[in-house]
Amino acid sequence: MSLNWRLLVHPSSGLLVVLLSTIVAVYGWRYRNARLGKSGKDVIETFNIQKVHKRLGITLLSLTVIVWLVELAINFKMVNNATHSLGAIALVVLLATSATIILKFRRRRWASPVHLTLNGIILVIITVQLLSGIKILNYLF
Repeated sequence: MSLNWRLLVHPSSGLLVVLLSTIVAVYGWRYRNARLGKSGKDVIETFNIQKVHKRLGITLLSLTVIVWLVELAINFKMVNNATHSLGAIALVVLLATSATIILKFRRRRWASPVHLTLNGIILVIITVQLLSGIKILNYLF
């Protein structure tokens, strides 16, 4: 059986999503601490951290949608892994919801805690996606 290069596109881009989500989470946590006055950063530095977090977050959402679409395009008929497929759908929906809440309702008191809670759930789902993806790769190879 020859190696199909398309089988490596989804796992490689999935690892990129994991890496990017870690970076977005770090910037989000740095912004939260700076906003609460726990980091000693001035207003300009805090604003810059928030801008980087926002740009990386939008990039993460876009890349996650692309990776999900690549998975659908490749259509792994030989592997039926409900955990990985449902996790991907949940990830796309929760990322979009979290981004919408914080971008559209930023001034509302409930927006920040909901954004933080959803992002915690997202990190758990990304971990599950990584583990189920490794399981699929072990099955394929």
